[in-house]
Amino acid sequence: MTEEQLLAQSDDSYMNAEQLAFFKDLLTTKTQTIQDRIAANRVLCKIERQPDDSDTASTEADRAKAMRLIEMDSDALKRIRAALDAIAEGEFGYCADLGEPIGLKRLLIVPESLLSVDAMQARETRARHQRIAA
Repeated sequence: MTEEQLLAQSDDSYMNAEQLAFFKDLLTTKTQTIQDRIAANRVLCKIERQPDDSDTASTEADRAKAMRLIEMDSDALKRIRAALDAIAEGEFGYCADLGEPIGLKRLLIVPESLLSVDAMQARETRARHQRIAA
Protein backbone atom coordinates (compact mmCIF):
# COMPACT_ATOMS: atom_id res chain seq x y z
CA MET A 1 0.00 0.00 0.00
CA THR A 2 1.26 3.47 -0.85
CA GLU A 3 0.77 6.67 1.13
CA GLU A 4 -1.74 7.84 -1.49
CA GLN A 5 -3.76 4.63 -1.17
CA LEU A 6 -3.64 4.92 2.60
CA LEU A 7 -4.93 8.49 2.56
CA ALA A 8 -7.61 7.63 -0.01
CA GLN A 9 -9.29 5.12 2.31
CA SER A 10 -12.49 6.13 4.06
CA ASP A 11 -12.59 7.21 7.70
CA ASP A 12 -14.43 3.96 8.46
CA SER A 13 -11.24 2.09 7.49
CA TYR A 14 -9.15 3.83 10.14
CA MET A 15 -6.55 1.42 11.53
CA ASN A 16 -7.77 -1.58 9.59
CA ALA A 17 -5.39 -4.50 9.04
CA GLU A 18 -3.88 -2.96 5.87
CA GLN A 19 -3.16 0.33 7.59
CA LEU A 20 -1.65 -1.38 10.61
CA ALA A 21 0.58 -3.47 8.33
CA PHE A 22 1.64 -0.30 6.48
CA PHE A 23 2.68 1.42 9.71
CA LYS A 24 4.34 -1.70 11.08
CA ASP A 25 6.47 -1.91 7.93
CA LEU A 26 7.23 1.82 8.13
CA LEU A 27 8.28 1.56 11.78
CA THR A 28 10.35 -1.57 11.13
CA THR A 29 12.21 0.15 8.29
CA LYS A 30 12.78 3.21 10.48
CA THR A 31 14.12 0.95 13.24
CA GLN A 32 16.67 -0.60 10.89
CA THR A 33 17.79 2.82 9.62
CA ILE A 34 18.32 4.08 13.16
CA GLN A 35 20.13 0.91 14.25
CA ASP A 36 22.49 1.28 11.28
CA ARG A 37 23.13 4.93 12.21
CA ILE A 38 23.84 3.96 15.83
CA ALA A 39 26.34 1.33 14.66
CA ALA A 40 28.11 3.88 12.46
CA ASN A 41 28.29 6.39 15.32
CA ARG A 42 29.65 3.74 17.69
CA VAL A 43 32.59 3.30 15.32
CA LEU A 44 33.32 7.02 15.75
CA CYS A 45 33.38 6.56 19.53
CA LYS A 46 36.26 4.11 19.55
CA ILE A 47 39.32 5.46 21.30
CA GLU A 48 42.30 6.16 19.10
CA ARG A 49 45.55 7.76 20.13
CA GLN A 50 46.31 10.97 18.29
CA PRO A 51 49.81 12.31 17.61
CA ASP A 52 49.09 15.84 18.85
CA ASP A 53 46.77 17.78 21.12
CA SER A 54 44.79 19.48 18.35
CA ASP A 55 43.97 16.13 16.76
CA THR A 56 43.00 14.77 20.17
CA ALA A 57 40.66 17.73 20.77
CA SER A 58 39.05 17.29 17.37
CA THR A 59 38.60 13.56 17.93
CA GLU A 60 37.06 14.19 21.35
CA ALA A 61 34.59 16.71 19.86
CA ASP A 62 33.61 14.19 17.17
CA ARG A 63 33.23 11.48 19.80
CA ALA A 64 31.02 13.71 21.97
CA LYS A 65 28.82 14.53 18.98
CA ALA A 66 28.52 10.84 18.08
CA MET A 67 27.55 10.01 21.67
CA ARG A 68 24.80 12.66 21.61
CA LEU A 69 23.51 11.26 18.31
CA ILE A 70 23.52 7.72 19.73
CA GLU A 71 21.54 8.94 22.74
CA MET A 72 18.99 10.70 20.54
CA ASP A 73 18.66 7.66 18.28
CA SER A 74 18.28 5.36 21.29
CA ASP A 75 15.40 7.53 22.53
CA ALA A 76 13.84 7.35 19.06
CA LEU A 77 14.12 3.54 19.12
CA LYS A 78 12.27 3.46 22.45
CA ARG A 79 9.42 5.50 20.94
CA ILE A 80 9.32 3.22 17.89
CA ARG A 81 9.23 0.11 20.09
CA ALA A 82 6.34 1.64 22.05
CA ALA A 83 4.49 2.24 18.76
CA LEU A 84 5.14 -1.34 17.63
CA ASP A 85 3.84 -2.54 21.00
CA ALA A 86 0.73 -0.39 20.47
CA ILE A 87 0.20 -2.09 17.10
CA ALA A 88 0.49 -5.51 18.75
CA GLU A 89 -1.98 -4.48 21.46
CA GLY A 90 -4.48 -2.97 19.00
CA GLU A 91 -4.04 0.55 20.39
CA PHE A 92 -1.98 2.11 17.60
CA GLY A 93 -3.40 5.18 15.92
CA TYR A 94 -5.34 6.35 18.96
CA CYS A 95 -4.11 8.99 21.40
CA ALA A 96 -2.79 7.49 24.63
CA ASP A 97 -4.15 10.50 26.59
CA LEU A 98 -7.45 11.27 24.87
CA GLY A 99 -8.38 8.04 23.11
CA GLU A 100 -9.19 9.89 19.90
CA PRO A 101 -7.73 9.02 16.48
CA ILE A 102 -4.30 10.55 15.95
CA GLY A 103 -4.86 10.81 12.21
CA LEU A 104 -3.15 9.29 9.21
CA LYS A 105 -1.39 12.50 8.12
CA ARG A 106 0.27 12.91 11.53
CA LEU A 107 1.23 9.24 11.64
CA LEU A 108 2.81 9.49 8.20
CA ILE A 109 4.98 12.35 9.47
CA VAL A 110 5.67 10.88 12.94
CA PRO A 111 4.72 7.18 12.78
CA GLU A 112 5.94 6.55 16.33
CA SER A 113 3.55 9.14 17.76
CA LEU A 114 1.22 7.88 20.46
CA LEU A 115 -0.37 11.29 21.08
CA SER A 116 -2.65 13.53 19.08
CA VAL A 117 -1.52 17.08 18.33
CA ASP A 118 -3.86 18.42 21.03
CA ALA A 119 -2.53 16.02 23.66
CA MET A 120 1.08 16.79 22.72
CA GLN A 121 0.44 20.53 22.99
CA ALA A 122 -1.25 20.06 26.36
CA ARG A 123 1.74 18.09 27.66
CA GLU A 124 4.16 20.74 26.39
CA THR A 125 2.12 23.51 28.01
CA ARG A 126 2.07 21.64 31.35
CA ALA A 127 5.82 21.05 31.16
CA ARG A 128 6.45 24.72 30.36
CA HIS A 129 4.33 25.82 33.34
CA GLN A 130 6.12 23.37 35.62
CA ARG A 131 9.51 24.72 34.54
CA ILE A 132 8.36 28.29 35.21
CA ALA A 133 6.95 27.33 38.62
CA ALA A 134 10.12 25.51 39.65
